[in-house]
Amino acid sequence: MRNLIISLFLVFFISASVRAQVIKGRVVDSNTQEGIAYTNIGVEGTFYGTASDSEGFFELKVPDEFKNEKLFFSAVGYGNMVLRIPELLKRDFTRIQLVEQTYDIDTIDVAAQSRVLFRVIKTAAAKVPENFYHGPLGLKLYFEETKQVAGALEQKREAVVQLYDESGYASPSITDAFSKRHFKFSEVKKNFESYSIPAAKTGFEELLEMDIARLSNTIFDEKLLNDFDLQLEGISKFNDDSVWIISYKTSKADLAHTGDFYATQLDGKIYISKNNYEVIRNECMIDAEKNHPHNRSLATKKLEQSKVNYHYTATYNPFNGKYAVNYLDCEKTYLDQDNKEVSYSRKASVLELNTTAEKIQGKDYFENADYVESFWNSFKRPK
Repeated sequence: MRNLIISLFLVFFISASVRAQVIKGRVVDSNTQEGIAYTNIGVEGTFYGTASDSEGFFELKVPDEFKNEKLFFSAVGYGNMVLRIPELLKRDFTRIQLVEQTYDIDTIDVAAQSRVLFRVIKTAAAKVPENFYHGPLGLKLYFEETKQVAGALEQKREAVVQLYDESGYASPSITDAFSKRHFKFSEVKKNFESYSIPAAKTGFEELLEMDIARLSNTIFDEKLLNDFDLQLEGISKFNDDSVWIISYKTSKADLAHTGDFYATQLDGKIYISKNNYEVIRNECMIDAEKNHPHNRSLATKKLEQSKVNYHYTATYNPFNGKYAVNYLDCEKTYLDQDNKEVSYSRKASVLELNTTAEKIQGKDYFENADYVESFWNSFKRPK
């Protein structure tokens, strides 16, 4: 009986000790007092730690070996905080108030400025799921495509495209965008007949690949960001907010960094809101030795498109508080097999956005919608 009492006492004592070594609390925005989701929390100088949940709450058991160390708190868009563990262990519940990070880029030296710009872009990429619409998401777009050969207009196609995005910007990645976005051509007007696959192919999927916020690629890929040189071009105004204009170029003009299999150079410029790190605009200029006619990311042994140069732009606007792509365009020139200069122009403007869109399966790589004269006679093209 005595041994049993001693055993129960030891169990109680050990359990109480374990409970005493637990830090519980919530990480909040010092201004709004709202919880900060997925804050990194760890013992300084070690890999031991945890993260806050979607509401900012956390719980961390502290082993004896760390009970005299310091605990750091780090969240995207906020200044770091470091606190002594012994002080935190004295509290039953602690409220960690992080201060939103602000950057006065134009007042610091070039080396420090570069580090800040990297942080700005990383923050903007990380906050896409917070700042942009989640799916299901429906977009109605006006699509226009022209092709000129040796300066003469050869093809012109206009269309209305219905785009369905199952996950929206909730999980931005190349694979998620490819598998979750589907589209169909509901109205078409063109000045040519589609007698061949190249003529029938719309290139709409390739244009969608310019949506950097949705694909989280090139400069928005954290694993690749260190391979880009960044410079602050200036600070401008947009919708009553200040916007960083950051120019970039990469030292590695490969497929991963450019999205183009044969790229030789990439220069770009990205516009990021200082208010909440929304990406407002991204534009990029790429030179390539050649391109596959079906997609710039594919390999080819032919020279159907050589000495390629193209400039693309993606812009983003708020729709009822959340952002989504608003406009995409690509202006491309190359030499064809007959050494004639070809100019391509593709543009897509969002006409409508809704979150109750009809689900679409598949992709219309080759449009086959009928021309309806009455529709185009009354259709108002976006400016």
